[in-house]
This record gives sequence, C-alpha cells and structure tokens, in this order.
Amino acid sequence: MKLATLKTNDRDGALLVVDKTLTFAVLVPDIALSLQSALDNWERVSPGLAATYEHLNAGQLDAAFAFKTVNCCAPLPRAYHWVDGSAYVNHVELVRKARGAEMPSSFWHEPLVYRWGSDDFLGPCEDIVVGAEAFGIDLEDERRRAHGDNKRRCE
Repeated sequence: MKLATLKTNDRDGALLVVDKTLTFAVLVPDIALSLQSALDNWERVSPGLAATYEHLNAGQLDAAFAFKTVNCCAPLPRAYHWVDGSAYVNHVELVRKARGAEMPSSFWHEPLVYRWGSDDFLGPCEDIVVGAEAFGIDLEDERRRAHGDNKRRCE
C-alpha cells in the first residue's frame, strides 16, 4: 500500500492513497484525515486503506485524480520526533574525516542512533534552503540510492 500527504492549508496535510505506479491518488477523509491520524488508529483504519488501495489499482474509483509529487509535503509534516540509525559506518567515517574528526572505535560495534525534532521536514520537491556551502553541506537520499532510482519525480 502506498500513502502520501497532500499539501493543504492544514498543518498535517491530507492523507492520500496512491496507486502502485504512482500515477493516480485518492483522498480518504472518510477513513483518516492525515497520515498521523491513520497511524494513531492503524488497527481501525488499515483495512479501509488496504481496500481503497486495491480498488484504486483496479481503476474502480471515480474520485481518483492524477498523482503529482510536487503537490505533496513530507509524509508526516510535524511528527513528534524522528530517530535515525546509521547502518553505513563507512559513511560516518568519511563524514568525520571530512570534518577532521577521529572515528571512535566503538562505532564499528555499537550502533550510532540519534533523534531530532521534526519541525522542518520538507516535501519531495521542496527546495532545501542553506546558509552557505561553506558550512559543509552533507545531503543524502537513501531511498533513491538504495533502490537505484536516481530519477526525480517532481512534475
């Protein structure tokens, strides 16, 4: 099942069910208004979302419209916080070397995990605003790299 968040005037956006080809989507306010609401009530709403996904893929929903990633915001525009675990120790080592910092030996056998606030999540096609490249910008896109998909789907 594919879900996305449509940009709206509401700070949580609106929940979309998206077909498997990322071509069509449908709003599902009768099931859940936002992805956060769906996650909070997953046991109750997931059967309806799954059924909607199946009907959408079968072309059976008159309310379906063209899906465009440019109309989406971050899936959870204001999640409470996020946690990241680094599985690529060699990446951590390269970043630390670039900053002139030593790599602690514990990183090779203890996971690097950190959490952060999420008040600045960007949508898939939103510009990343930075002060200056002199700050040592380090950006990653693991989803595309991990799946070999380097195409930008912002139309």
